[in-house]
Amino acid sequence: MSSNGPNPDLSQSPVQYRGWLISTKMINGQLWIRWQHPNDTFPRYGRPVVSGDLAATISHVRFLIDVAIKLEANTPRKPS
Repeated sequence: MSSNGPNPDLSQSPVQYRGWLISTKMINGQLWIRWQHPNDTFPRYGRPVVSGDLAATISHVRFLIDVAIKLEANTPRKPS
């Protein structure tokens, strides 16, 4: 899916991927994809949509989330 320009409706439709919240935001006229870890209260991570290719950017964000999940699964938990 390619986009000729930012879609203002995208910011109204956050979605979840493997427990992470993915949303969009216009920052200085540029559409950004932002994602939030399930334990965070705000989207800590983000990147601009490259060359209007929303599908490729979303695919890359999903890849980064998958990597984070694998890293967390392999990290020993501290005793509480």
